[in-house]
Amino acid sequence: MKIVAKPIDVIATFSDNKKPIPYKFKFFQDSGDKIEVYVDKIVTVEESKLAGIDTLIYTCESKVLDESRLYQLKYVIGQYRWELYKI
Repeated sequence: MKIVAKPIDVIATFSDNKKPIPYKFKFFQDSGDKIEVYVDKIVTVEESKLAGIDTLIYTCESKVLDESRLYQLKYVIGQYRWELYKI
């Protein structure tokens, strides 16, 4: 997987005192095309501290452009921000 660290729009579900669960997200390719991806499977969720910032790293699997891909979504807890971290 290659680090891309692009900001994304995410629809996620939340439960009381639990981690957010991403449902789908949108991002723009370098060509400017908007891609919408449904999260088919969450493989792992890791709590991480990157440069002193608390994050959750989700390793997921989905169909992206008709191809099954593994990727990572990063949720920055203190900033309530999502990134397509690796793909």
